[in-house]
Amino acid sequence: MVTASLPLLPPVVDQSITHTPLTALSAVAFALAGLAALWLSLRRPQWAAALLAFSIPFAFYRDVLGTTVTLEKVVIIGVAIGLVMRGAPLVPAGTAARRILIASLVVLAAIALSGIGATYAGPVLREALKQLEYIVMFWCAASLIVEQRDDARWLEAGLISGVFVVAVDAIAQGLVGGAPSGVWINGHRLPRVAGPLEGPNQLAGFLEISLPVLLLSPLLFGERLRVPRWIALFAVALAIPMTLSRSGVAFALFAFVLVWFVDRAAARRSWLPFAAGTVAGFAIAFQWYWGATHSFALLGDIFRLSEVPLQDPGGVGTRNELWSAALTMFAAHPLLGVGAGNFEHLLGSVGLVNVQTHANSLWLQTLAEQGLVGFVALLALYVVVLRECSVGLASSWLARAALIATLCMLLHQVVDDLFFFPKVGLLWWLLVGAAAGDLAGARAPAPAPVAPSPTAELAETATPIA
Repeated sequence: MVTASLPLLPPVVDQSITHTPLTALSAVAFALAGLAALWLSLRRPQWAAALLAFSIPFAFYRDVLGTTVTLEKVVIIGVAIGLVMRGAPLVPAGTAARRILIASLVVLAAIALSGIGATYAGPVLREALKQLEYIVMFWCAASLIVEQRDDARWLEAGLISGVFVVAVDAIAQGLVGGAPSGVWINGHRLPRVAGPLEGPNQLAGFLEISLPVLLLSPLLFGERLRVPRWIALFAVALAIPMTLSRSGVAFALFAFVLVWFVDRAAARRSWLPFAAGTVAGFAIAFQWYWGATHSFALLGDIFRLSEVPLQDPGGVGTRNELWSAALTMFAAHPLLGVGAGNFEHLLGSVGLVNVQTHANSLWLQTLAEQGLVGFVALLALYVVVLRECSVGLASSWLARAALIATLCMLLHQVVDDLFFFPKVGLLWWLLVGAAAGDLAGARAPAPAPVAPSPTAELAETATPIA
C-alpha cells in the first residue's frame, strides 16, 4: 500500500512480511556465493575480508525448513571453511580475542540455559544459532586481520563500500519514495528511511556503528581519497536524521563527540562533511514536517519513540507496554527467564493480545528471556570488550572505533533492541573481531635482532677480488 503524497513529501510504501521460498535458482545463487567466499578465503584472503564486510546489510532472504538462508550467512560459512582449510587456529591469537571469545561463549551458554523452562524451544534454538553466527563472524574477522598482519585496508574498503550503498539507498527512499515505514503527523505520514535494513531504527544503529570507522579509517585519510571520504561521511550523516530515530541521531552525535576525544586530528578533518550532512538531513526532515503541518508548533512529534503503521502486521505496541511486559516476565522467571526468543510469543499471556514484537530494549528483553544469568553474561561481554579496546586505544585505530561503537550500542539499546535482526549485530561483531585481531599484532613483542656472525659480516664488507 502506498500513502498519498504531498508536494516534496515522498510516499511511504508499507513493508509487509512476505515469505519467499528457496527455489532451485536461488539455491544455486547462494551456493555460488558461498563457493566464491570459500575460494577467496583460500586464495585471496584480503578479498574475502572485503566480501565479508560488504555482504552484511544485503540478505536476500529465502525461507527453507523453518529458517532463512541469507547472503551474509553463506559468505560467513564460506569464509570460515576457507580459514579452517588454511589452518587458522580455532582460538585467534592475542589475549583480547581469547577473552572476548570466552565471554561470547558464556552468552551462548546463557541462551541455551534459558531453554530449560521455555514454552517454545524453536525460538531458543534460533537465538542460539544467531549467537553462534555472531561468534563465527568475530572469529573470521579476527583471524583475517591476524593473517594479514594487521592490514585492515581490504576489510575497511568492503565495509565502507557497503555502508555507502546503504546510505545512498536510504537517501533515495527519502527523496524519491519507498520508505518502508513512517510516522503520522497531522493526518499525513512522514517517511522513515531504512535502506536495505529491516527498519529505520535498525538503519540508525547500523550507521551508528559504521560512523567511527569512517571517521577514523586510515584508508580514507589519503589525499587521493579526500573527496570520496567527504562524500561518504556526508551521505551517512545525511541518512541518519532521515530515519527520524531520535536515539539514532543522539548517539550518532555522541559517537562524533567521542571521536573528538580519542582522535582530535581525525575529528577536525571530518567535522565539516559530518556537520553538513547532519544539517541537510534535518532540513529534509523539517521540510517533510512543514509539508504535512505548515507549522512548527508541534515539531517535537517528528522524533517519536514509537510509530503507527498503516497496516498492523501482528501489532507493535508501545514502549511502555512492552517494557512493563518484559518486567512482568522477569518477575515471574528471574533466574533463567522465559526462554530466549520467547518474549514475542508470550505477550498475550501478560495482557498484550495481538502484539508480537521485541521489547524495544535489549537489556529488558534479556532480563525477560534469559533472566539474571543472561543479563550478567551480556553485561560481562560488554565489559570485556570495553576493557580490551580501552587497553588498546593507543596502539589500534580499530580498537578506538570498536570502543566508540560499543559505548553507543550499550547505551542506545537501553531504548531499542538493535540486535533483534542480525545485520546490526553482525556489523558490531565484525568490528570487534577486527579490533581484537589488530590488537593481537599490536601487542606482540618485536622479534629480537639476530647478531650477524663474523663470517657473514666479512662476506658483506669484503671487497671482491677481480
